[in-house]
Amino acid sequence: MKANGLLRHPGVLFGGFLALTVLSIMNGAYSYVLGSIKGDLLLSYTESGALMSAYFTGYTIGQIPWGLLADRYGSRRIMAVSVLGVSAATVLFGFGNDFLGLAAARFAAGLLGAGVFVPAVRLIAGWYEARERGTALGLLNVGGSIGLIIVTWASPLLALAYGWRLSIIIQGATGVCASLLVWFCLKDGVKGTKVSRDGLVSAMRQRSFWVLAVAQFIRLGSYYTFLAWLPLLLREDYGMDVILVGTAMSLFNFAGMVSNPTGGVLADRIGEKSVLAASFLLLAVNVYAFTVLPSGTLILVASFVLGWLINFVRSPAFTIIPRLFGAETAGSLSGFHNTFASLGALALPLMLGVVKDATASYDVGWFALSALMVVGTVLIALIKAPRA
Repeated sequence: MKANGLLRHPGVLFGGFLALTVLSIMNGAYSYVLGSIKGDLLLSYTESGALMSAYFTGYTIGQIPWGLLADRYGSRRIMAVSVLGVSAATVLFGFGNDFLGLAAARFAAGLLGAGVFVPAVRLIAGWYEARERGTALGLLNVGGSIGLIIVTWASPLLALAYGWRLSIIIQGATGVCASLLVWFCLKDGVKGTKVSRDGLVSAMRQRSFWVLAVAQFIRLGSYYTFLAWLPLLLREDYGMDVILVGTAMSLFNFAGMVSNPTGGVLADRIGEKSVLAASFLLLAVNVYAFTVLPSGTLILVASFVLGWLINFVRSPAFTIIPRLFGAETAGSLSGFHNTFASLGALALPLMLGVVKDATASYDVGWFALSALMVVGTVLIALIKAPRA
């Protein structure tokens, strides 16, 4: 496939890329200064983990409604409004004075930010042929990785200069301005055919539908557990300073920037099932390594590999849907599966916070995540998918 084939719709790629970039910045703006927030407001580890869960409570609730609105009004409107909403809620978070206020702002950010990714999948389906969609979606996902690289440095450095509150407010205000660019760049493509109820019911009766739902739960839950807790783990268990933690998380996010499109391209060649199963198994080993590795260069390498593997599966996890169930149900089923993914992002970061409070150690939680990856590998092996 020629590169200029994808670039024939530059506004669509840039607008979607920018929307996912801003969403990632809003997601990570607080986690990289969580230590300061926790100390300033005297939050427990459980309350700190609950802030991520509050976001994904709203994000989970918003998945299906935002998808329906995108079907009715188009992805352009929904994505621009969603970027505006999550950015405004991030600004409000910067004014929070207690756990309830912070949790409410995070809930609003999740609810309002839920209208970016699933409409982006629909947007790509409206502009690109089936053989191009994996690569196109992978390119959009690079925006999410770049956003995380930006926030890895911007959030703590702004906090050092101005305090954590102003750091978060500045990032939120930047996102509000970016929502205008998203609006002007995006255009809605050809509308898909109407999804039949029978097609959805048929898909939900298949074992593969629920296997993928569980895999999505593990995938995104683990991803946001890493984002929320890996910086604190590196500081508290490995004694890294702000610069080294920023370096480790930059490696994590840089790896994702490269692996997102690579995973989509490889899935188009060898099949999504193979990519998903191999990546989950390697993730299990990588996550367990954080419980046994000594501090030093190996931790930086492990952070890079972790970022590579957890991002490598993102595009295949969604492009496998039309392969299994048909293109006519891909948008709606993506919304359902992203709901399960959001439930994982709600539950797993909170679980690690509870485990940390109960055991005074990250090791038990990290070992549990590794075991979940093994479970995911076994389940994915049960999927009967046609060859790529």
